Amino acid sequence: MRKISYFIIFYFLLAPSAAFAPFVGVKNRAVGVLAPPPPVLVSNGLLQQSFNNRRQGNIRKNTMLAMSQEKNVSDSSTGPSPIVAIFNLFAINEVVKLLFAKYAITFPASLAGCGALLATFLFVPSGELIYNQFAPGAQILAKWLPVFFVPSLVTLPLSNSIGSPVEILKVSAVIIGGLLFSLYSTAFSVLAVKKIAPSPQEPPKEEVKPLVVDIVPPPTPKAFSDETTYLLKSTALLSALFTILSRRLGLDVADDLARVFLTSLTLSTFTFGARLPKKFTKVVHPLITCTGLSWGAMWILGKLTLRSFSSMLLEYKAPAGAGPILLGFLGPSVVSLACQMFDRRKLIKKNIIQIAAAILVSSFGGVFGTAAAVRLLCIGSPSLRLSLLSRNITSPLAMTIASILGGDVSLAVSIVVITGLIGANFGASLLDVFRIKDAAARGLGIGAAAHGLGTAAFANEKDAFPFAAIAMALTASASTILVSVPMMRQAVLRVALG
Repeated sequence: MRKISYFIIFYFLLAPSAAFAPFVGVKNRAVGVLAPPPPVLVSNGLLQQSFNNRRQGNIRKNTMLAMSQEKNVSDSSTGPSPIVAIFNLFAINEVVKLLFAKYAITFPASLAGCGALLATFLFVPSGELIYNQFAPGAQILAKWLPVFFVPSLVTLPLSNSIGSPVEILKVSAVIIGGLLFSLYSTAFSVLAVKKIAPSPQEPPKEEVKPLVVDIVPPPTPKAFSDETTYLLKSTALLSALFTILSRRLGLDVADDLARVFLTSLTLSTFTFGARLPKKFTKVVHPLITCTGLSWGAMWILGKLTLRSFSSMLLEYKAPAGAGPILLGFLGPSVVSLACQMFDRRKLIKKNIIQIAAAILVSSFGGVFGTAAAVRLLCIGSPSLRLSLLSRNITSPLAMTIASILGGDVSLAVSIVVITGLIGANFGASLLDVFRIKDAAARGLGIGAAAHGLGTAAFANEKDAFPFAAIAMALTASASTILVSVPMMRQAVLRVALG
């Protein structure tokens, strides 16, 4: 039955070439970001034809939509199918993991796989062709990445309590103060370096103003198609009914059916949350919606099967449960960051000094600055102190950092999500307060301070967004490398714990 759970995930997440066709737009390379299709460039001939057929608005609209769909089909036809590309990423992760286990290497295997894959793309003569074998899978994992760390949020009630209201205020101070510190220190360091060593400027390009005649823009695609959402909901509902029936009858298959239900429940509630109106999702992230609905459904199922809510959470967290199954995709997701960095290699090369300064400040300042803050505020629980150290790191690697340092993984993910939500909602305004208008400073600042959620919020700032994606990936990687070095790890622990 665990194989069935994997089949559900692979069918809906990883091999949806046909199922996802209605809604697959152009994906930003940042983790978890799906952007609307870009404006369609139209030749003068087609514009003239549109001008001649101005009264046939529906025909013109259908033509534009067809062109958009045609582009999507051609983009997806290059390289292997998404499922093959996903298996390639899994293979890299597993091979590196086995090698590290054999030679007792404690460095994170997924991050090492990411580095090895990026080096292959950059330095092997056929690197571009090798990249094409992984890119489709990286795009799919980027789209679904948030759902893979939902298990850490769902099982949060099993974690230790933060403590008294005073402790909660201290934690809030670290989260908000840390966000401001990372945001401004990174942004101002970029501006300072830019004054000392400015980036080479490209010659100005002659602006060509295309003739535009009543072109109807394609509609914004839904985050997930109606078909995918319906199938996931149906699977969750049917598996829930069979779970209740089998447990009432005392059948051995009940636990396996519950595992299928919990897996499909997580996926279906996430797609539901992602499809809610944008005004709502800007305030309540799909992760929060998914976690809340999952708790509610698990509580109801527990009542109907005469089991407690805690026992349902333990079943979710069990080694063969839905949680570990979904968490198993985090390793390949980290490996897939190599594709994102390779996509932006020219931008990184052009702005290497500013990016290096930003990553140095955000990684060392983020880890050691937070360690100093939790000690200065005398936060009582050592586990809570260590869980706060990864507050500005994208969730897959935040979990790795929490594990390396001995923090609570569920708490670490919750802190990361809260940080990201604050940055996504207020990051642009906070930068505007100090009149930081430079695209590189804005992007690197928000990516370093608020990871993937902050990066997604900058999708409309076309010049700043690529820098945000770079900062998100490199800050997380650099911070993980930092705490993986025994000497640096001990220094961090001494600062945080005394």
